[in-house]
Amino acid sequence: MLNLYDKLREIPLFQGLTSDNLMQIIGQTKFSFKKFGKNDIIKKEGEKCDNVAILLSGDVKTIAYADDHGYSIEEYIKAPYIIQLEHFMGLSQHYTRTFTSIGESNTVEIGQSDLMHISDEFIIFRINLLNIVSAIAQKAESKLWRPMPADTRSRIVFFLKSHCLYPTGAKVLRIKMTRLAQELGISRLNVSEALNAMQADGLLHFSRGIISVPQIERLR
Repeated sequence: MLNLYDKLREIPLFQGLTSDNLMQIIGQTKFSFKKFGKNDIIKKEGEKCDNVAILLSGDVKTIAYADDHGYSIEEYIKAPYIIQLEHFMGLSQHYTRTFTSIGESNTVEIGQSDLMHISDEFIIFRINLLNIVSAIAQKAESKLWRPMPADTRSRIVFFLKSHCLYPTGAKVLRIKMTRLAQELGISRLNVSEALNAMQADGLLHFSRGIISVPQIERLR
């Protein structure tokens, strides 16, 4: 219980609550704990999101696909992390990414009725919930209105960052050169030249159909 208490204090949903509030929530809420080993799938794209799943410990790899599965992007996330809270309710209650445990990891899940009860009883929790979902919606909307850069290198960076959950860390984009050129609205030759220049600068590595970026925050 004390370990759960310490973990919840790190989760944005529970920040601002007093120690008594947290102990009350722990005592009244049904938590479902799950343990995962290396390469175990925690949540799969298309799976129904009927519980709030929180990564308590460990690292995960998340992968998202284009609608036609023509390309994908991989990211790496560390605990603590709430897994796609924005899909818990609303129009589409399904995960849009697959989350896989890199090593050993642990999650805790909270059901809808328990989450609604906590939200009704603790206004700070409700405000946190609204703030998180609102921030996700606002960031998604702002991406739609950002102008596409003029030069090829900046377009590649724009494409990468606009498809990521996190603005930092390692990313792996799996896409054919012709598809990337199509998405960027430029020639395949220009894409190849820009990628070669970025690789020479130590910003990324690319081989056939795979672009690996060690630190996306280095891309300007």
